[in-house]
Amino acid sequence: MGALETRLPKELLERGSLRGNEYAWQVSDIPQVIEAARLAGLINVGGQLQFRIPDGGVCECYWVEVDTFKSVSAELSYQEKVSRSAEVALADFADLALKFDFLDEGRRSFESHLKLAEENGALLADMMCFVWYVSDDANPD
Repeated sequence: MGALETRLPKELLERGSLRGNEYAWQVSDIPQVIEAARLAGLINVGGQLQFRIPDGGVCECYWVEVDTFKSVSAELSYQEKVSRSAEVALADFADLALKFDFLDEGRRSFESHLKLAEENGALLADMMCFVWYVSDDANPD
């Protein structure tokens, strides 16, 4: 990942965070990321909730995820995949916000790591993000 995300608007990329090859954004930015990907002609694959610790560590709540490949047919035309994956991603992401309290999920799952970061001055809300992946037919990963 990483190269395709650069097709998103510059101002959106600037609000994101890049670690390794993964872009992540504040949870509130994800609907805009989904729409920007659609407008750029990219398939929204999905992503997971993460807490990016200032020391470079990442605590990933892999079970708090959106995965459009589970419900968007591979048999659709490319443009249909672009459109349908955006629809599914928005709906699934909204459902996640109803199902999970993201901050509590992080606290409960990574208590010692996040507590240490907070004791060193980091704010949990600032560490919380959602990594998001996009694809095109030539680069499905």
